[in-house]
Amino acid sequence: MAIICEHLIKPIFMHSRIYFTIFGSLLLLSLSHCTKKQSSAATSSSSTEPSHATISANTLPTRPSTAVPVKIASRGFTRGGKPYLVNGVGGDKNLETLAARGGNSIRTWSTNGLNAIMDEAQKLNITVSAGIWLENECSWFSYKNPQQCAKQLERVEKEVELYRDHPALLAWGIGNESEGKGEDAAYWQQLDRLAKRVRELDPHHPTFTAVAGLSQAKVNGLNQHTPHLDFVGVNTYGGAFRLREHLQNVGWKRPWLLTEWGPRGFWECKKAASGTPLEQTSSEKASMMRDTFQKSLMPSEGYLGNYAFVWGWKFESTATWFGLYTHEGETVASVDVLEEMWTGRKPKNTAPEIRPITGVPLAAMPPETEFQASVEANDPENDPLVYHWAVLRDLQGHHNNTNKKIPDAIADTIASPTTPIASVKAPKKPGIYRLYVWVKDGKGHAATANMPFEVK
Repeated sequence: MAIICEHLIKPIFMHSRIYFTIFGSLLLLSLSHCTKKQSSAATSSSSTEPSHATISANTLPTRPSTAVPVKIASRGFTRGGKPYLVNGVGGDKNLETLAARGGNSIRTWSTNGLNAIMDEAQKLNITVSAGIWLENECSWFSYKNPQQCAKQLERVEKEVELYRDHPALLAWGIGNESEGKGEDAAYWQQLDRLAKRVRELDPHHPTFTAVAGLSQAKVNGLNQHTPHLDFVGVNTYGGAFRLREHLQNVGWKRPWLLTEWGPRGFWECKKAASGTPLEQTSSEKASMMRDTFQKSLMPSEGYLGNYAFVWGWKFESTATWFGLYTHEGETVASVDVLEEMWTGRKPKNTAPEIRPITGVPLAAMPPETEFQASVEANDPENDPLVYHWAVLRDLQGHHNNTNKKIPDAIADTIASPTTPIASVKAPKKPGIYRLYVWVKDGKGHAATANMPFEVK
């Protein structure tokens, strides 16, 4: 309040000392009033919570805003007063293609580069659920430490103040899978403080957190400790098909958004004899995503929309597991399914269809063992197909994740890399490997499959 009054006085002083005297008196009265209010607030605040400013949205300095107001409706959101259901993806690249395919929103996991991302999204009439990264409970950060929580709050405030007025902003995602098992009351209490403060700073955009599956413990924590959180985001893959039934079983009655979904996760799949997960083909993934969308993602009470994962390429467990693009930029069949589900129209040209690779030995083999592998693929529009085979080391674990560059293929392992049948020679070094095949139609689309094998 003192800052506002000071800004008012400066121009007035330039015109008249009389006006200065009048407004000077008003300033003293205003400052006295503010001091009393601040003293009262300080007295009533809890000593167990992180200390931070308790300025309400009504006392913020007046500022011009280009924000488009977003509210939660019975089915989806309203944005600028109009109904809005999210049909989007996680990721911030290839936005022109997303818009052409019928997607209307993207989700980020942090505010890194957010202004440029939202500028591009705005040009394409795409909204952004902006992620605010939260620390997990760990050796250097604890939600039971008031000082660390206060510092986290200050960071969150700065991020919100930077981007709250952008017209592409849809919602604030406070934390992604930062809840652990969901049993830490201190985490949920801090999350609620953050949600409350974000809404004070930005009353135009709702808040959520994205959880790794909505277990009963997480439902309990959210219901008991986060009244200021507007809705929950659920990240789930194999569980997405029966998500609505699950939400009923755990007693979730507040609004929800499916914030990550896609093929079956590597933690949910059958395993090879070596213990490494068996990945679905791109055609199997597309079929599963179609079934999930039709069963769980149609408009209904409390449902706000969905973000498929991931719009781009990423190495996570394998070179083809979650990416809706290949490492060379082709889209896979799941993108065709999303376009059809989003718009009701089937794409004019679609990705090739593929069956699992056959001929790969199931048992461990000696180094440099030779075998033949084959794959069946076809193109719905009869486009000529190009095959590319490669052997890569099997890299499990989050420390191997990257979206920068595909790992190098093992040299001297494929004798015929461009035909439906590949002559393969196992690597010299013992370990677990994967035989990959990419089948391309020359129109920007591809099908993928892989099969692990072990060298002993």
